[in-house]
Amino acid sequence: MARADYTRPDFYARQAKDKGFAARSVFKLEELDRKEKLIRPGDRVLDLGAAPGSWMQYTSGRVGPRGLVAGVDLQELERALRPNECFLQADVFELSAADLLARFGRFDLVLSDLAPSTMGDKSTDHFRSIALAERALRLCHEVLRPGGHFLVKVFMGSDFDAFVRAVRRHFRAVKLKKPKSSRAQSREMYVLGREFQPLRD
Repeated sequence: MARADYTRPDFYARQAKDKGFAARSVFKLEELDRKEKLIRPGDRVLDLGAAPGSWMQYTSGRVGPRGLVAGVDLQELERALRPNECFLQADVFELSAADLLARFGRFDLVLSDLAPSTMGDKSTDHFRSIALAERALRLCHEVLRPGGHFLVKVFMGSDFDAFVRAVRRHFRAVKLKKPKSSRAQSREMYVLGREFQPLRD
């Protein structure tokens, strides 16, 4: 079977370029936001795995001048920031929730488009994706306001259901979403947690 060529620009990649977005992934967030009404004017949003920046671009436009988008990524962001954007070049596993709270306060929405450097082995890629998703969920527990929302990308595999159960423990409702702009061969799924209920230890 021939392997898909992800290096060739497809419809969504061309649309992103035409509209001035940094990557085709913006259309995944746009679709989910349109259907689920995730982002509101004035929201404070944490964007994990932000580079190259298309989710930040879209979100900063949606939250407006009274809102804030804080992006985090290991890679440098290679575009100019808007006044309501802030970027931290950091490893999410070393990111301090206390520092985030001190700088930004609690967030209304946590987005995670984190993805591992894929090895071509489905199991390895899945477990690395789960580790990133679990880290994003832990940060949610610490920085998301009660009633806030969480959207995270996860590669499907053996630990996917267990991760979804972990999200269900602390959100009023959980949905699984596969945007139309996701590549057909992709094993990614987005897990949406609505209305965060903080941990009670």
